[in-house]
Amino acid sequence: MKDTLQGRCVGILVADGSDGKRVAATRAAAEKAGARVKIVAPKVSGITLADGKRLAADGQLAGTPSVMFDAVAIVLAPAAAAQLSKEAAALEFVRDAFGHLKAIGIDAGGQQLLVAAGIMPDAGICDVTDGKAFIAAAKTRQWAREASVRTLS
Repeated sequence: MKDTLQGRCVGILVADGSDGKRVAATRAAAEKAGARVKIVAPKVSGITLADGKRLAADGQLAGTPSVMFDAVAIVLAPAAAAQLSKEAAALEFVRDAFGHLKAIGIDAGGQQLLVAAGIMPDAGICDVTDGKAFIAAAKTRQWAREASVRTLS
C-alpha cells in the first residue's frame, strides 16, 4: 500500500452535538493530503453540531459501513457516543474498521464508542485532534493489528 491518501476516501462519523471545528479540521487535513471525505451520520438528514449549525450527511450510518472508506474518524459528543453505543450499525462501523486494519481517529466520544465495541487501542487508533498523526496513520493499513483480528497461518 502506497504511503498516500491521494484518491482515497476518509469517512467521518458524527452525530448531534459533534464538535464542528474538529470535524472541519479533520476534513481539511484529509483533503489537503488528497483524500475525499464523506460525512456519516445516524440519519441521512444530517446533524446539529455543538454550536447549533447543521451539517449535511453524505451517508446514513445504517447504510454506509466503514468498509467503504480507507480510514475513519469518529467525532462524537459523549451523549451521542452513549446513544450510538446501543446501535448495532455504530458498533459494526468501528469493529469493521478495526478488523479491516484501518486507521481510526477518535475524540473522547469516539473512545467511548470503541470501548462499547470492545476495541483496545493500538498504534492505528489515534487522537483525531492530532491531525498529523491521524493523516500519517490514515495513509497505511495497520498490519501489526492483523494477528489480533484473525488467525494467521
